[in-house]
Amino acid sequence: MIVLRFALCALIGYLLGSFNGAILVSRWLHKEDIRTKGSGNAGLTNFYRNYGGLDTLLVLLIDIGKTVGACFIGRAIMSSYDPVWFDEGAMLCGGLAVVGHAFPLYFGFHGGKGILTCGTLAAFIDWRIIMILLVVFAAIVILTRYISLGSIICAILYPFLFWIRYPIDKNIEEGTIMMTIMAFCLGAMAVYLHHGNIKRLRDGTERKFSFHRAGKSDTNTSNKQ
Repeated sequence: MIVLRFALCALIGYLLGSFNGAILVSRWLHKEDIRTKGSGNAGLTNFYRNYGGLDTLLVLLIDIGKTVGACFIGRAIMSSYDPVWFDEGAMLCGGLAVVGHAFPLYFGFHGGKGILTCGTLAAFIDWRIIMILLVVFAAIVILTRYISLGSIICAILYPFLFWIRYPIDKNIEEGTIMMTIMAFCLGAMAVYLHHGNIKRLRDGTERKFSFHRAGKSDTNTSNKQ
C-alpha cells in the first residue's frame, strides 16, 4: 500500500511540475515559445530578459504554486497513511514537480533548470535551508553578476544542507533517508542542466545579469544560458 502511495505522489508531482510557467506564459500572452528566444531555456532568467518584470511575476506564481501544491498533496497522501511520512510525501511529490519542470511531459521534455522550484521545495520543507541558499545566491550574484554561478553553487550546497538537517544516522533510524537521497538527486540534476553555463563560465563567455530587458539585438545574439 505504501508503495502505491509513493507512486501516486511521484506521478502527481511530475504531472503538476510539467506545467512550465515560462512556456505557458510566453504562449498565452505573447504567442511565442520562450525556448525559441534568447538562451532557449524555459527558465525565469531567460523569460525576464525577453519579456520583462510584470510577466515574470506570473511565471513565478505558476512555478512556485505548482511546487507548493505538489508538496501539500504529497503530505496529504502520505500522512493519511502514517504521520511519520509527512515530510517524505512533500519531498517526493515536490521533488518530482522539479523533475517535471525540467523535463515537462507536455512540452517535449525540454524545460527549465529547476532552481526556482528546488528553492520552493526547500522553503516548504525547512525555512532555514532556503534562507542559507538565498544568502549564498545573493552574495555570489552581487559580487559576480552571474546568476548561473549562484545557481550552480546553491545546487551543490543543496543536498549537503538537507544532509545536515536530516543526518544519515537519524534518517536510518526514522526511515527518512529518502529526504537526503532526493536532495542529492535534485542537486545533481540542477548542476547537470547547467553544463553549458559551466563551460561558458570557464571560457569567460557567460553573460552577466542586468536588470534591463533584452532588446531585439540582445535577444538574437545572446549566449545560451
